[in-house]
Amino acid sequence: MNRILGVTLVAGCLVACTATNHLSVPANYPAFYKEGHRGTRGLMPENTIPAMKKGVEVGANCIEVDVYLTKDGKVLISHDPFVNVTHSLYVDGSEIAKEDAKKYIWHQMNYDDIRKFDVGSKPYAAFPQQQRMKVGLPLLGDLIDSVEAYTTANNLPKPIYNIELKTSLKYDSLQYNSSPAELVEATLKEAKARNIGNRFYLQSFDVRPLQYLHKQHTDIVIGYLTEGKNLDSNLTSLGFLPHIYSPHFSLVTKAMADFCHRKHVKLVPWTVNDKEKMKSLIADGVDGIITDYPNYFAEIGK
Repeated sequence: MNRILGVTLVAGCLVACTATNHLSVPANYPAFYKEGHRGTRGLMPENTIPAMKKGVEVGANCIEVDVYLTKDGKVLISHDPFVNVTHSLYVDGSEIAKEDAKKYIWHQMNYDDIRKFDVGSKPYAAFPQQQRMKVGLPLLGDLIDSVEAYTTANNLPKPIYNIELKTSLKYDSLQYNSSPAELVEATLKEAKARNIGNRFYLQSFDVRPLQYLHKQHTDIVIGYLTEGKNLDSNLTSLGFLPHIYSPHFSLVTKAMADFCHRKHVKLVPWTVNDKEKMKSLIADGVDGIITDYPNYFAEIGK
């Protein structure tokens, strides 16, 4: 038998333990997480302010974003560590050669230079319903301010902000990201400067920022993203039970949902773009779904 930060393992299997998480998910969090992935990537340019507004407009009660730290210390919204030529253009509308993409690594650039890229005008074959528009990558603070103002003006519910910390060991060696602690602290500073109270949580595939949060910021809700198949080894790697466990949707089983519920952990898989699969996961007992099409929730009666 091994005990790892409150998680007891017997013959490699997780069993009941007295310690779960630092706190329960706040009472004002939704009963079911209807999460717009990168805002609403299926309908609008991803990780942009219009995508976030659209996500809330079509029914998302939680909007997911990805963050990096720029050279000048700004918290940037972007999924990729450098310009994504699949759906980005230079400011003048010209194409960016694939071989030039890594000339533009966000962590090595100041925001005034990053904001000039157009990430919304180029057609994105994977998401043909996306509305095209000239738009740049925003900062986290500006995004939150804009969404809060939009929801107030349109009498829409205030969302939860799911903020993904984009760090990894691989990125460290390539100088794509700041240290996990630096990104955590910068992100918390921006989020807490907004008038949103506890309406945000931090998630990552990288266990390091989550472990830092678990030790240093016990009031913050933690989401653990994973594409690993083994629940036991995933949680052992993390070292504690997160508030929210987010595996790839193909890994979800009813047994996983039952385990998470026994441990008071919310199960919110990613990224589900099929309405029938959404219904199946809901039947298995998931506590939410991350999707590029949050408009689907209304269509399936959720």
